[in-house]
Amino acid sequence: MNLARLKKKSYPYLFLAPFAILTLLFFVIPAFATIWMSTTNLDRKMKADFIGLGNFRQILADINLLPIIKITLIYVFFSLILTVAFSLLLAICTQYLVKNKRIGALYRVIWLIPSTMPGLVYVVFWKYIFNPTPGGFANKVIMYFGLEQPVSWFNEAGLLIIIVAGVISGASGGMILFSASINSIPEDIYKAARVDGAKDRSIIKDIILPALKWPIMYVTVTSTIGLFASYNFILLATGGGPVFDTTTLALYGYQQAFNRLEYGYGAAISVIVVIISLLLTLLLFRIFDFNKLIRPPRIED
Repeated sequence: MNLARLKKKSYPYLFLAPFAILTLLFFVIPAFATIWMSTTNLDRKMKADFIGLGNFRQILADINLLPIIKITLIYVFFSLILTVAFSLLLAICTQYLVKNKRIGALYRVIWLIPSTMPGLVYVVFWKYIFNPTPGGFANKVIMYFGLEQPVSWFNEAGLLIIIVAGVISGASGGMILFSASINSIPEDIYKAARVDGAKDRSIIKDIILPALKWPIMYVTVTSTIGLFASYNFILLATGGGPVFDTTTLALYGYQQAFNRLEYGYGAAISVIVVIISLLLTLLLFRIFDFNKLIRPPRIED
């Protein structure tokens, strides 16, 4: 009997074992390897000598660090605000304000397209629009209206283009989550509110938005972590240039590791990125009152 009970209790762990092994191999071990690399002088010779906090002291002395941190904070802040707001707007419009469910679903599918495009194709699309030559789409438009010289868009407004492109691509995930949450609100609540004379504005403010506190927190936290760690689109679109005008901290770590082949220094920058992301996550949990959100609902007798 005890053996049968033991087998029954072990079933959940057996099912979780493959995922635990994958997590160990692809997340836990690489994380510890990165921390170890950050304490070494591992470079192109692939010889690692322990130097303790030497890489972190080098980071503090790096004259490029403050401008890059400034660019990173601007990029993350505006991308985060616009992504969450745009996702919320799309979800409310397509799930609540558009009464025809098929049309609303069609709009959501359209907004999913940018996120399903391969990164290279998406970058080429934006590079075509803002190509600095007279053949670029944006330059064709402005030259049609009388501007004589083409504009080098990525030099003049590279960070703005990257933010806009990221928002359009990243809004779909939050839109789907918000739409599902709105769809889970019972229709009787809307009917009762309308009977009491509530308009759409009041329903959105007093019914929909309070019901989205948890999804909004989730999208905000995950987007913050993702934005701090992301650099693929920036790398393909601008390479971080001109100079460091579009270089984020994560991209700078990549460049140090794989362009300059200073793997230890790049790993140290990556550790800083993780620490900043963790601190911001804890701050967001405090802002959203995470403990209150996960508290079991009070059921009155």
